[in-house]
Amino acid sequence: DTKSSVNLNFANFSFGLDESTTPRTILLPLKFASSVVVMFPALDTLSVFPLIANTLGSNLVATSGKGFLRWIARHIPAYRRLLKNHKNNSSSLVNGGWKQQEQQLSLEERKELTQDATKIATIFWRLVAAFPPLIGSVWAPDLSFSLLLAGVAGLYVAFFAPSFLQLASCRMENLNQMQTTNIFTGWYSWTGWTYPTVAFATFSLGVVLLQIRDAWNAMHSPTL
Repeated sequence: DTKSSVNLNFANFSFGLDESTTPRTILLPLKFASSVVVMFPALDTLSVFPLIANTLGSNLVATSGKGFLRWIARHIPAYRRLLKNHKNNSSSLVNGGWKQQEQQLSLEERKELTQDATKIATIFWRLVAAFPPLIGSVWAPDLSFSLLLAGVAGLYVAFFAPSFLQLASCRMENLNQMQTTNIFTGWYSWTGWTYPTVAFATFSLGVVLLQIRDAWNAMHSPTL
């Protein structure tokens, strides 16, 4: 039977040669070539996954805002060491004591505190980006099913997000009564183009969700 992942069809593939009569000097390179094809997706994912997790984690740090960094700064050990000689309790810090203490810090101490908070936030968000795929692989071991899930994110990045950003920017332009043009302005800048794009993306999302449902049922259906 043909497997859903094309590379798995090359497992133990001998290129049509009879293993009982073919010399080992020929079989070994062929076995190695088929093994490379089988292992390539796994090796490719293993090499790309840390890069994706790090990039997504950095993006989450940027979108979490300064408030999240300030919240971390209240709890990290470096900040506690700065408060050894103070008698303020944690509740006073939350209710405004932090602002008073922040004003008493030197510029170098604030810089060091911000760097420590940024490091902790970066590690936290990178773990948030890395662990869900690892946990999801426990109940979705099929590579084709994982690619279908990735397709949902691809639709958002390629179609939904640009359309929503275009609508939001046009709405802000109308509210502020600004008519701005630049080198990127063209016939494609018309707001009306976003609606067929969203409609196409919605239709594609429905197709992908149906494929995900069928793939899920196929993974959990009893094999005959």
